[in-house]
Amino acid sequence: MLVLGLDDKLPHFRIDLEQFDAAVDLVIDTARQNYPSLVMPFHSRWRHFVFNGENRWAVIDKKVNWRDGAARARAAFDLAIVSVLLDAGAGPQWHYRDPATGQSVGRSEGLALASLDMFRRGIFSSKLDDPLQADAEGLIRLSDAIVGDGLQVSKSNPLVGMSGRVDLLRGLGALVAAKPNIFGREDKPRPGGLFDHLAALTDKHDMAAATILSELLHQFGPIWPSRLTLGGVPLGDCWRHPSIVTPDGTRAFALLK
Repeated sequence: MLVLGLDDKLPHFRIDLEQFDAAVDLVIDTARQNYPSLVMPFHSRWRHFVFNGENRWAVIDKKVNWRDGAARARAAFDLAIVSVLLDAGAGPQWHYRDPATGQSVGRSEGLALASLDMFRRGIFSSKLDDPLQADAEGLIRLSDAIVGDGLQVSKSNPLVGMSGRVDLLRGLGALVAAKPNIFGREDKPRPGGLFDHLAALTDKHDMAAATILSELLHQFGPIWPSRLTLGGVPLGDCWRHPSIVTPDGTRAFALLK
């Protein structure tokens, strides 16, 4: 893609290397302004759970007497997976009114806070006495009304793709239920069961990032509708570019119109 850009063969973008130094300086200046120590946190879903300087998940976590580290990890996996699946373009009108501060928060930040509140209240759990989980039964029974209430959706606060998000979560529940050997190794089938599956694949507590990505694609890929596949494996948030032609199996993506 870079070579095509340098040859001015991309239809919508042009690369001007004379601007490269200025772009680097802007990134450095922004980083130093926001993180003078240059210790920068990872950009992840967990960062969205920090609001107004308060780590909302940490507050919940400290109050729970977890049975063991694995139970805590399963809950964290449940939360992260469900929260990420709820996160897509919310549209310009939707906002989440944070019950704790009264502030209105939109986009990914608002969706993160909303999903965390829903998780805390047990919306994704089938057990009233164990709210901090998302299990197959709890996910499958979700409806537009239940999720819409949790996300504060209304005529005056519309959320783009509302039904699609619910279908995705219900699909997640069905997939988890159908794979107890993966998601129910140590507990009832739940997305967080992926922790136990990954733990079983570790080598002296180490695991390659490529292995984690491969497992995510293989285990969760089927819930995504109408996505590209390679060798029968859905590729997730991945798309083809008509200008890219390769000598292997990915060539078909470039040839498809």
